[in-house]
Amino acid sequence: MRVASEDQTLALDHTTNAPLKDAFAPSVMPDRPMGQVGYTRYVFTQSGDQVIPALIEGPRAEQTRCQKVELPCSFEELKDLRDSGIKPPDELNMSVAELDVLIRELSEVRATLVRFADVNDACAAGYRPDGTQTPNMGSHFTNFQLVIDGKFSPSAPEILLYVAADDETPPFGALGRCKKGVWRGVDVEIAGAAFYMPFAAVGDDHFEGFSGPLDNWHVHYNLCRLAGQDVTVLPSVCSGLSDGPIDRPQGDASDGWMIHAWADSGHDNQLGAFSMWNPAIWPKSDPTRAADLSIGSRTTSNTNLISNFDYQVVESAVPGKISFFNADPEAHSITAGTPEKPSGEFDSGVVGGGAAAVIEISQPGTYEFFCSLHPGMTGSIVVGEG
Repeated sequence: MRVASEDQTLALDHTTNAPLKDAFAPSVMPDRPMGQVGYTRYVFTQSGDQVIPALIEGPRAEQTRCQKVELPCSFEELKDLRDSGIKPPDELNMSVAELDVLIRELSEVRATLVRFADVNDACAAGYRPDGTQTPNMGSHFTNFQLVIDGKFSPSAPEILLYVAADDETPPFGALGRCKKGVWRGVDVEIAGAAFYMPFAAVGDDHFEGFSGPLDNWHVHYNLCRLAGQDVTVLPSVCSGLSDGPIDRPQGDASDGWMIHAWADSGHDNQLGAFSMWNPAIWPKSDPTRAADLSIGSRTTSNTNLISNFDYQVVESAVPGKISFFNADPEAHSITAGTPEKPSGEFDSGVVGGGAAAVIEISQPGTYEFFCSLHPGMTGSIVVGEG
């Protein structure tokens, strides 16, 4: 999936003729939930009778996803790859020099995790827990002063991730709290870190923090804390409640870019050092079934999105009818083959803005397609056995 770089006018907001921002949701919503957290750039969910944006991952153009266990994606594996002197696999889209810098950056993260292995030290340094342990993530301890300063440093993460040391008992509810710089709660151990860059500090375009293309930072939309759980709901449902909206920590530090960094050796993440989910954290799971971790974000596997002149395609399509929703103001098409060599296997015809189209693919395989109106737009979809 990619957008042609030779025609930058394709990436314009056609209502203002201004460049589109990576953090913006489409102006038109699809008619059903779609997308999968950590696997697609856009995720939409249902709240009441409306479909609303839940998450956007950057950058807007082609992303490098490192969530296949056969790839060297965890910090330990990336470090071993660097030490071996072997060129990184082509799928990582990373040079030897970028990998070397990335390992040094993640080593800084690890040194910080070691420094805050004792949760009392985190409390004393100004980190405060969020009151819940999110499955396959942990409890987010946020240092709001670091959020507000808007500076990125691998050695100063805005968020530390702790988990209950007893991972056999489901850790429902708050793990504890910091009181006068001292931890009052169950035994916890550090598992990772997260970084948060406010829009006010770094802008609406994808934040380039770590070296290389693996760090797909994300933006939460409509995230609310209700009864100790993080849910995506309409603002009218969230406003006025005691828990309230998330990602508005303080003052001018409003919504921003966020990413997890798994650099703790005891919780090495086989889905990748920057994966949204970590199967080594409660509830522990088989990393080969990574898609099962994003419960609540999965939707029908044959529904896809067109937005910002980009095809956003699910990874697990099955033979049959495959739908595309066009969230752009401009019309597009889904035409089989390439601009140089159309195959004729399928063609949606012209799909107007805010409209949907259906193509049909009956056999497993990898299918390329393009937009007949904008030949720089190309994409592909993998159709499995069903």
